[in-house]
Amino acid sequence: ETDGADALRAGGARILRVKALQRGLDVARDARALRAVLGILRHERPDLVHTHTGKAGALGRIAARIAGVPCVHTYHGHHFAAPWPRDVLAVRAERRLGRLTAAGIALTPRQRRDVVETYRVLPASRVELIPPGFDVQGWRARAANGPAPWAPDGRVTFLWSGRFVPVKRPDLCVEAARASSGSWRLVMVGGGPLLRPTRRDVESAGLAHRIRLPGEVEDVAPWMAAADGLVLSSDSEGSPLAVLEAKALGRPAVVTAVGGVPDLVEHLHDGLWVPPGDGPALAAALDRLAAEPALLRRLGRQAADGVEERYGADRLARDTADLYARMPRGRYHRRR
Repeated sequence: ETDGADALRAGGARILRVKALQRGLDVARDARALRAVLGILRHERPDLVHTHTGKAGALGRIAARIAGVPCVHTYHGHHFAAPWPRDVLAVRAERRLGRLTAAGIALTPRQRRDVVETYRVLPASRVELIPPGFDVQGWRARAANGPAPWAPDGRVTFLWSGRFVPVKRPDLCVEAARASSGSWRLVMVGGGPLLRPTRRDVESAGLAHRIRLPGEVEDVAPWMAAADGLVLSSDSEGSPLAVLEAKALGRPAVVTAVGGVPDLVEHLHDGLWVPPGDGPALAAALDRLAAEPALLRRLGRQAADGVEERYGADRLARDTADLYARMPRGRYHRRR
């Protein structure tokens, strides 16, 4: 995962780094980050703040309220259904932050229902449904022109792409390979704290011939183009871009039916659902696609249908600009 700073600069954006804003809870460091963000707002005098992710979303919204600037927050995912007591704490915290949020953006209908109905974080009047978007044509060009990462050997190959962290459940893929009777292979790209333990598990299980772990790669597009399908094994997700990237290349996805994922993948239409945390079920789904090439091809064709219209960057930009235009102006705008 990269922060996208180079692409933002190329588009004319100015990047202001907040060094104290890091992953994980650290009261002293987080206080420094809050002061830094508040200082930026007071100096830049923006009309609107748009926040993303947990830590930055919380500190950004607090700073925006202190500075008197309306704030939009995108719910990429959430921890409302985490094991107790994290679920209770997450909901309570987000409800308080909801009071500081002029508008929330949900990426899928299921996610919007979670925010509005299930956990009552924000009222329906303040939650916009704006599906994710990306440069579909650019992605396809990179996939077509990038170097092939491996040579075909007749086996169906699935790609897993993400951070090696507990919520992404890379261990479930190893469990699936152990339980599988098929001959498919799996390539798992990405970095993170669980990469080394996963490598050890693969080696100790004697699965090195079926599971490849190249680590972080510069561009995942050619890797996805070389694969026959995508695997998503997460316990929790919002609206994973990897699924949309796979669809854009006509690759079906085998996914755990969590979060907003079922809004992106329709079971037996452009992919397969499996229950979260169920290694044998994941193995059975992968075995099925590997054994039924006609099904694999049909799901792939249907996955690619209408991707650019529904998830293109232009549509996302229009939807977001429309929301911005409807937001109230903050104190800095009134002083101009």
